[in-house]
Amino acid sequence: MRTMPPTAVLAALNFFLADVQGGLGPFLATWLATTGWNPERVGIVMTAGGLAGLVFNSPAGMLIDRTHRFRLWVAISSLAVVAGTLATLPAHSFAAVLAAQLASALGGALMAPAVTALTLGIVGKDRFPHQQGRNQAWNHAGNVAAAGLVGVATFSLGAASAFWVLAGMAAASTATLLALPASAIDTRRARGQAVTERSGTIGQMLGNRLLLTLGLALLLFHLGNAAMLPLLGQRMAALGHGNATRWLAACVVVAQGAMVLVAIAAGHASDRINRAWLLVFACCVLPIRGAMAAMAQDPVWLVLIQILDACGAGTLGVAVPILVADFTWGSGRTQSALGFVATLQGIGAACSTTLGGLLAAQLGWVAAFLGLAVPAVFALRLSTRLLGYASSANAASISARV
Repeated sequence: MRTMPPTAVLAALNFFLADVQGGLGPFLATWLATTGWNPERVGIVMTAGGLAGLVFNSPAGMLIDRTHRFRLWVAISSLAVVAGTLATLPAHSFAAVLAAQLASALGGALMAPAVTALTLGIVGKDRFPHQQGRNQAWNHAGNVAAAGLVGVATFSLGAASAFWVLAGMAAASTATLLALPASAIDTRRARGQAVTERSGTIGQMLGNRLLLTLGLALLLFHLGNAAMLPLLGQRMAALGHGNATRWLAACVVVAQGAMVLVAIAAGHASDRINRAWLLVFACCVLPIRGAMAAMAQDPVWLVLIQILDACGAGTLGVAVPILVADFTWGSGRTQSALGFVATLQGIGAACSTTLGGLLAAQLGWVAAFLGLAVPAVFALRLSTRLLGYASSANAASISARV
């Protein structure tokens, strides 16, 4: 494996980290539901863990901007997620599950900026959009493989199979890191410091209006998006359509499989169009998805709805790091900015589970899905403000002006 080119190692790393980065993700809601938790309680514990982890997002980005040990921090983040996830397996009390979610959230906060830094350090700014598309394609392929394994393993291990698949992927990702030599990574490029040795200040980063607009749009998008798949899993269980975990695995396989193609297309388009259009497109998809989820009853339709998630969230996975790099290049704070944006979108995602759970418990499933579609309309309005600024042709000059 040591003879593999660095970009091939990046592909393998993103494949194996796919199932690790989000921990149990939507499977957590289904797992807790099978142990007797109601939607409101599930939403509260997921929100509490998410909000606690948010505190670490920006410091995590700052840490990555100041370190040369990018591979080490990827490994540490992976181990933290796995430790927190496995601790959830025997835990049933609110405090125990919350503590486990906190460990996973802290690991997830480190992982995104560390992998982005690795990618920038290896390929540089000019090749970053194309490589980011490849990274996300391999990431989604890894999610397909992991969800498929979970679906098959449930026949012998039950819902607990998701825990063991995640642990295996984490071990493989750590082994893959050993094939990446430190000499392949340019540390200045990894931090987005292309102009001088002096990094921009945190105040300058927080005063970047483009970055703030992007972060706010992402907050609203994830406020509507994050709870949809967990609610779909809970709704399947409530409707009595067979094993809920297997249906949820099918949803993930369909969505992640479609995201492979979406990521490739988005990476290809990002060098040819105004990149802000990718954000606008993603925000257009979410209200449609919410309306379809509200009206669908047959589980086959619920699986097909996840294709829309591929179009929306899959496009954002490619576009967000590219836009952040465009808006901050030359500041030496690219990973700090990515952590800041992750904090804003994480606030939306964390609050989404509580919002969705409360709506479902108090008003029913239809109101829950329609209510989650509303924030996306406001996210769409914000995203259109970036169209006048974020063209790939003048991104560097924009960064210099802001």
